[in-house]
Amino acid sequence: MTVARIFLHSWLPRPKYVLFAAIGLMMLIVLNRDRVLLNPQDPIGEHYAYFKWWLLPHGITGALALFLGPLQFSDRLRQRLLPWHRVIGRIYVYGVAVAVPVGIYIEYIKYVHTIAPLRLLIATSGFGTLFLLTTGMGFFMVKHRNIQAHRNWMTRSYAVALIFLETRCVDQIPWLSRMVDWPSRTLETHSISDIWMYIAFSIIAAELALRCEKLIKKRASMKKATAARRKVSIASGMT
Repeated sequence: MTVARIFLHSWLPRPKYVLFAAIGLMMLIVLNRDRVLLNPQDPIGEHYAYFKWWLLPHGITGALALFLGPLQFSDRLRQRLLPWHRVIGRIYVYGVAVAVPVGIYIEYIKYVHTIAPLRLLIATSGFGTLFLLTTGMGFFMVKHRNIQAHRNWMTRSYAVALIFLETRCVDQIPWLSRMVDWPSRTLETHSISDIWMYIAFSIIAAELALRCEKLIKKRASMKKATAARRKVSIASGMT
């Protein structure tokens, strides 16, 4: 049993790396989905005609937040290259500060031109407000040297950021679309955007991740304490 545990421990990836791999896969799916935006002849271009120039700052700053976010959870980067960790963190915060209001304004333009319903504008405003709030709290906490609270709030912030990828991936993956079809239709029939469903999921997922991390750290500290006591007892027995 001990050999099997050692084998599994050495070959199974850490949960954090599995999560980052899933995020990378979602990014590839979204990039493949949105590649049509690079083709000016595609008929979908008419949908973006009223706000296409606003997509540039929104897309660049939002992409920076999405791509740089996982680097902030790298223990090696934080321990070995702390100045770079701080620079990337600032870029992330600035990216959110620009992407969110521009994204809400884009939804407002879509609503004014009857491209999208009011419920989508309201849900996007809620999504953006939560994104700004969690990111702002993370920035506030690090300024006050409360590092653990900073990490917790940035975890919540990035969980909210992933809503952008999640909503688009669900549209591209049939079995995921079938899973969320019923709750999505239920919300839409009550004039509520299904983005609220993703917002609720992101909040729950972030809190579960934080609790799991706390539990893992607690178990690791208990193992270290047990190992230290064994060393002390062995040393005392030898003397």
